[in-house]
Amino acid sequence: MEQETKTLSLAAATAFVDGAIIIDEFDDEIFDDVMRDHPLWGRMDKRPAPGETTGGFDQQAVGAARSASPRALGFTATSPTRLARTRRNIKAIVTNRSFGIFDRSVGMQQTRPFSDLTDKDVRDMNSAIMSEWNTNIYEGDEGGDATEFDGLRTLLGGDIRTVDALVSVANSLDDIILEMVNRSDRGVRPTAIFTNAKVVQFLIREFEAVGDKLRTEQILVNGSPRQLFMLPTAIGMIPLFMDVFNASIAGTPILYPTFILTERLVSWQFVRVLGSPNPAPRTFEIALLNDLDQEFTAVMFGALELLGGVEHHKYVSVEHRDTIVSPV
Repeated sequence: MEQETKTLSLAAATAFVDGAIIIDEFDDEIFDDVMRDHPLWGRMDKRPAPGETTGGFDQQAVGAARSASPRALGFTATSPTRLARTRRNIKAIVTNRSFGIFDRSVGMQQTRPFSDLTDKDVRDMNSAIMSEWNTNIYEGDEGGDATEFDGLRTLLGGDIRTVDALVSVANSLDDIILEMVNRSDRGVRPTAIFTNAKVVQFLIREFEAVGDKLRTEQILVNGSPRQLFMLPTAIGMIPLFMDVFNASIAGTPILYPTFILTERLVSWQFVRVLGSPNPAPRTFEIALLNDLDQEFTAVMFGALELLGGVEHHKYVSVEHRDTIVSPV
């Protein structure tokens, strides 16, 4: 019977104690607390872009009609109103990771005990891209940086509603939603509110101040059910999505951007990366002149398309408050 024998070099020891030699080792698991939660991505429609830019038409109104005598039906017809949408340029988000010959040689010499680190780093290139995407979803501004796509603040910044620090957040959001839906010319039905965690805290404390609680329901996010707070409004309960990428705006007072969205009219229009049907980032190993090195690149292409404009979506700026205002 063969017996495997290993020789341990004491040069690797870091400490000698009574009856033992302490050797450097690594934990079996990598501690990982990286943020990989992107709620808006999980709720957003993804569709192939029509070309290098997005585009289309918005129906503004239908042809008019009038009441008439049954014996005098003559009427001058009016054409429906259609306007071309502002075209959105497709943008790229990219990252890369290199592994030189020395890094690869060390890994092979160690019989590659840490090859999982290489795999993890390559997989996390997608996470880096999604984090950049999620920041741009809120703060992207093509006018300020030509490489960015326009985000929610830019697309909806022409009609910002401010919730003063002395006014109830719950009542203000309800009033804005009521104003959005209470019209006969457009079928407006917002379905979600994406906000900073601080705004959710304001809402919780407002309800607690009157002896009530903000209700919760299970909502599907990124394919998994999550327990979310629900805001009662004139059109029913609307889920509150807390997104850490929806950052506050420094100033006096601090402002918390909050977006009331009609989700069916929000889409990520993407260009397939070399034919891949998946809208998520795609990773490639790049061919190098030096075959002994490795380089990986991850990339995604797309642009945010927001149909319906400020009629179907609203940008609400909530001011910081130290005193909670009763919602009743």
